[in-house]
Amino acid sequence: MPFRNPALFDQEAGVKSFTVNGLLTGTAPATASQYERFWTAPAKCVVDYFVLTYSVASSSGTVQLEKVPSGTAQGSGTNILTGTVSTSSTANTNNEGTISATAATAELAAGDSLALVNAGTLTNLTDLQWTVGLHWIP
Repeated sequence: MPFRNPALFDQEAGVKSFTVNGLLTGTAPATASQYERFWTAPAKCVVDYFVLTYSVASSSGTVQLEKVPSGTAQGSGTNILTGTVSTSSTANTNNEGTISATAATAELAAGDSLALVNAGTLTNLTDLQWTVGLHWIP
C-alpha cells in the first residue's frame, strides 16, 4: 500500500512536526565520501529547522542541507539553508541552520531526498549528529 500523505486526511497534520535524524559516528565525518542522501520524502512536506552537533570540531569545515530531486546528483540540488553551518565551532553545542524563506526552496515533493553537502577541511570532525524538523503539506 502506498504512503498516504497525512495532510490530506488529518486537518492538524500541517501543524504537527516530525523529525528526521542522521548520525556519522566516530571519525567518519572527517571523510568527505561519507556524506550522502539520508532521507527521501514519501509525500509533500516542508523543512522547518535544521540543527547539528559534534563531539570534536573540524579544522574549518561546513555543512549545507540540500534538497535533491529524484534523478539529480547530490551536490547539484537546491540549498535549503541560507548559508552553511560551521563544523569548526565549539564541540557538543547545537549549531542551527537558517531555513530559506523562499517556500519552494524549503518544500519537498514526494520523492525528493535530503542530503548533507560538506565543504572546507573536515579534519578531526567526530560524531556528527543532525536533526531536520519538518511538517506535512497537502
